[in-house]
Amino acid sequence: MSYADRRNSDRLTDFELGVRMNKMNEDLHSGLKTEVVGQSNAGGIHFLQVRVVQGKNRSIDGLHGHPSAWTSSGLQATDFLSYLGFRRDACPFHRSECYSKAIPPTFDLPGFCGAAVEAFNHVKAAGSALESCGLFLDQPEGSGFFFGEPSRGSSRSRNVRLSWDGHNAAKSEKLKESQDDHFRYVLNWLDGREFKGWVTHYGPLHGPLSPEFKAALEFLGSFREFSECPEFEFDPCQWRAYPHKAEIHDFQSTEAAHRWFDAHAKNFSRGIHELLNAHARLEPFGMSFLMLNTALPAADVLLEPSSAPKPRNPSFEFDVAISFAGTERELAESLAKKVKTAGFAVFYDNFYPEQLWGKDLAAFFDRIYRKAARYCVMFVSSDYATRMWTTHERRSATARLLAEKGNEYILPIRVGGDLDIDGLPPTLGYLSLKDTTIDHIGDILIRKLQGAA
Repeated sequence: MSYADRRNSDRLTDFELGVRMNKMNEDLHSGLKTEVVGQSNAGGIHFLQVRVVQGKNRSIDGLHGHPSAWTSSGLQATDFLSYLGFRRDACPFHRSECYSKAIPPTFDLPGFCGAAVEAFNHVKAAGSALESCGLFLDQPEGSGFFFGEPSRGSSRSRNVRLSWDGHNAAKSEKLKESQDDHFRYVLNWLDGREFKGWVTHYGPLHGPLSPEFKAALEFLGSFREFSECPEFEFDPCQWRAYPHKAEIHDFQSTEAAHRWFDAHAKNFSRGIHELLNAHARLEPFGMSFLMLNTALPAADVLLEPSSAPKPRNPSFEFDVAISFAGTERELAESLAKKVKTAGFAVFYDNFYPEQLWGKDLAAFFDRIYRKAARYCVMFVSSDYATRMWTTHERRSATARLLAEKGNEYILPIRVGGDLDIDGLPPTLGYLSLKDTTIDHIGDILIRKLQGAA
């Protein structure tokens, strides 16, 4: 069952859901008329796009994938297709079994095939990194497709999930802690009536987590959230447990619990990053293995870190957004930290690393620089004039400048000599780092924001 089907499964009985899935699968394989309208290959999978005509003005397009290669161990292409919601069944178009899924008639098959190869490589890299941390990717299909064996269902029993809250116990002992650029990790030994074993706590350094990041943890199947974790000054954490006594391979081993924990600082965030890279490649084609919360427009919402100030003007998400080329990062960070310390809400990318993972950055940055901030501070330099992302940000900011009809929005800072930047009116007032320091510019910006509050 696809993640989209699982989203709606609480509204349907098992029987109703089974009937719906069977009907959809039949619709993809038979009709009044069928036509192969496209075909392509992706990493050993031959895809056919087949249009099934069901009536005078009714038709449905399906994508039918036939894998032709497997490996003796590890994640298979068949597992990846299952992640994406493809269903395995007899297929007259491949004259054998295939994996099929409904798609829109305008589906970009060649583009998807290129993205799918890259995404599968990202997922395999994620599996390797996360397995070293004691996290195992699901393999619902394996190599059974090639040997006439049925789908074997979920293998996530290795990723233990408990009804217990992960924190309350008669005895709790901190064993180890570590950290990377995104998380603090703590390994505890807990001994109580409900649980005896090891618990790893994950404390985000830039929380709360984005919807994409939470979806990646949900995909792994063993994480739960606790709202007041004592290991992180009673801020929220994510946690997972390794029971001391369970019929699960290697979870009874103290050596394994410590080895898995020791791998976190190097491999956990890297593994999650690979999953989100895969999601980002697939999302433009309407496919993903991550089940995002559809109650919120996740692509358009930035969840602020708990330590971030709230904007003074409730009409905007941020008091100021900072746009800069990588060569000016040190200057941008100095300004961002000074203004944030003064109590203003600042969009600076390094304040939100987890929230930016997995997003469509082109759409996201367009919203930030065109709609979300009261002012846009722009570090104008020769690199800023030529780089791809700064050009994208500048176009969004200048579109907002036009909409403002003379009201202040872009606050440019010259870095180096005078430059003529496309889209920026030459009449805009500039500050120049030839004449003053970034610290002094910070003071000026803070006074301006105070006056606009």
